[in-house]
Amino acid sequence: MRRDDRGVFWCATPMHGVSRFQRGSVYVIALLTLVVLGTLASVLGWSALVQAQRAQQRETRLRLESLCQSGITYASWARRVQKRPLPFTETLNLSEGRVVVRAQPANRYGRNAFQVISTATYKDQTLTRTRILDGNSQPRTTTEFALYVDKGITVGTGQDITVKGDAHSNHLIKVMSGGRLYVDGSLTSRLNMLGSPAATLYREEFSGAVPFDIPDISLLRLRATQLITGDLNLPFGLSLPDGAIYYVAGNLSIEGTLRGRATVVVEGNLTFTDEMKYADEDSLFIFIVNGNIVLPDDERIVGVLISYNGNVVADDESEVYGGIILLNGSLIVSDEFTVEHDPRINADLFRDIVGGALLTPVPTP
Repeated sequence: MRRDDRGVFWCATPMHGVSRFQRGSVYVIALLTLVVLGTLASVLGWSALVQAQRAQQRETRLRLESLCQSGITYASWARRVQKRPLPFTETLNLSEGRVVVRAQPANRYGRNAFQVISTATYKDQTLTRTRILDGNSQPRTTTEFALYVDKGITVGTGQDITVKGDAHSNHLIKVMSGGRLYVDGSLTSRLNMLGSPAATLYREEFSGAVPFDIPDISLLRLRATQLITGDLNLPFGLSLPDGAIYYVAGNLSIEGTLRGRATVVVEGNLTFTDEMKYADEDSLFIFIVNGNIVLPDDERIVGVLISYNGNVVADDESEVYGGIILLNGSLIVSDEFTVEHDPRINADLFRDIVGGALLTPVPTP
């Protein structure tokens, strides 16, 4: 420090050599910090991009598999029900993509066998699946449908129901004035259809009954791997080992994340209080409920929802990804509702999860 001859205050006299060295060190440290931060940002950005691309690829694959299955379902219906002569080719323009179906005789596999080649296109990606089918009429299973209602489907005024997959009723289907039922797949009914329900694949009245092939709740209790007595609230979801049967002898409220491939059985009512999602792409849950199933407003629920003696009650803009199966109840919606079939679900997978010995069809009168 030195005294300023022209002032009354002391002032600092910079030492130029030391200041330059310090400033240079600061610049180098700052530059290195920026380089490190930039590298980390690039790595994190690349990782996020790779994960997003993988998620998109998985979604595209599932969509393509679902579209291919829609084509196979159509070919089966055209041959078994319409008795369409072989060979034939059909192009199906669905809401999510295009499917080209080719069917031809396959006598080497049996007198009534025929081969179906289903080629799906979705987001500039294609997938082809080939199946050998029996031309004889065979009953379908409940798990093949995005929506299965044994007692009938009624869509009231102001209600808008979208089904992504096949839908079936063992009774009549009625769409009232001002209501809308749109099925991106096949729509079949044991009785007639009233109103104007729409289906992208085909509509078939008087198609015959599909038996209710879900295991009885009392049998599932005997096979339960975990038994909970009384009402239960699970605000963070549920993680179970594969093949587990989680039995709740009461009411269940749940939200959050599901992990594993398991069955949840509820003697009372099941209430989803918020969004449900899977922890990973391998997780899959089946909910078998004796009472009502209540869905939250404007949220997405995953899993196959099955009710023996209750209704599925959906608030505005609810969505289910998996499927809905109702034996003695109805689908009650307040406004818009969407149910989408999980393409992983089939009868064999269902038997693997809940136990094959328990599948005893309930006759439909």
